[in-house]
Amino acid sequence: MTLTPRPLSVASSPLRGELTALTRLAGPVVVSQFASNALALVSTAVIGRLGAAELAAAAYANATYYLVFMVLVGVMLSVGPRAAQAHGAGDAAGVGRALRGGLWLALGLAALALPLMWGVAALLPGRAPGDIRADLAATYLRIYALGMLPMLVFTALRGTLEGTGRPRVVTGVALAGVTLVGLLSPALAFGWGPLPALGLAGAATASAVAAWGMALTLLPVALRRVARFSGSVREEVKALLRLGWPIGLTLGAEGGMFTVTALLMARFGAEALAAHNLALQVITALFMVPLGLATATGIRVAHAAGAGDRAGTRRVGLLGLGLTAAVMVLFALLNLLAPRPVLGIFVNVGEPGNAALLGTATLLLTIAALFQLVDGVQVTANAALRGLQDTRWPLLISLTSYWVVGLGVGSLLAFGMGLGPRGLWFGLTAGLTTAAALLLARFLRRTGGGKRGS
Repeated sequence: MTLTPRPLSVASSPLRGELTALTRLAGPVVVSQFASNALALVSTAVIGRLGAAELAAAAYANATYYLVFMVLVGVMLSVGPRAAQAHGAGDAAGVGRALRGGLWLALGLAALALPLMWGVAALLPGRAPGDIRADLAATYLRIYALGMLPMLVFTALRGTLEGTGRPRVVTGVALAGVTLVGLLSPALAFGWGPLPALGLAGAATASAVAAWGMALTLLPVALRRVARFSGSVREEVKALLRLGWPIGLTLGAEGGMFTVTALLMARFGAEALAAHNLALQVITALFMVPLGLATATGIRVAHAAGAGDRAGTRRVGLLGLGLTAAVMVLFALLNLLAPRPVLGIFVNVGEPGNAALLGTATLLLTIAALFQLVDGVQVTANAALRGLQDTRWPLLISLTSYWVVGLGVGSLLAFGMGLGPRGLWFGLTAGLTTAAALLLARFLRRTGGGKRGS
């Protein structure tokens, strides 16, 4: 079956109809986000049962891997807006061009990144801290990196299918991937049945196999549903790179703010760092919902932009922003009113030895309630701008907001004014608030009346 995109006018739909369309698209996307997050959680849970040495080695290797991987995934996120705008314009060949350009781009990025990961693995024995099993970390990184190409391919396939209004098949494949990791990871790590006990290497192998399984399952589905086209995809790859590299650096800027904050938090002791990680786990898990809503908003904005519907573009974006903000207010209330049950998902709240940890984590969740609303706004505004294929200004906004305002204010409050861990989280709040305000202003300018914003 081949998708036949048709011109889409959001303006012709009542607001209630647009809300229905947005939530219908967002539902499977949110589930897919949870499934993607669960892949790492399941693997971590298995590795944690192998022992502290294995868990530390995997964490050390992942710190390097994900720094590169998140930037590359950001570049691949350009496929979704390109496909969605083509779909909104009724350009079937454009959708096919975006997909095939994305597949070639994934191959090129992986060809550059995979040797880099293996080179880093070779250097680990001489570079890793003394308390890290460098041999385990190197083995894990070499095997785990074999899943990079299929995950980049999966990102292109997912962007195309979600961008053309077909998210459910992506959700099904993502859930199947979680199931596969849940079965294969402990089987290879601990040696179930006739399988050998490979330890940390087994957990890494399971993750790589699941990544290939997801990509190879989704690939023929996408190729059947997307129209073919003739000609070279070279120009499309160039267009994807122009659109995608700022997205990749934007993700790196935001992720880098949280990484540096964690390094600074370590200066206040292991307990403060543990509380930071615990609170961050909570808000990251909850963040999958606004992230899915933001993705759906960006897709609908791209549809409207592709159809030439300027008023609809603005209305869809504001509707998505309002819906995400409402969800984040509910999550903020949850963290304020019931922090212990929320934290109890990740740690034993009845253990007396965890009392100090829970106290600090609860305080951080209270501060998180301040920035959850603006965090939802910034991620949705960013996605809406991606739907307009506007990525360079959001990159500049992110760099300024996170690295100048966020880390600057956080360091000043934490170390200069003696607020400690609270100060760093107030810095996160300042950075995310600045990003939300500037990205929202950018979206309003781009979708306002009169001449198109630059």
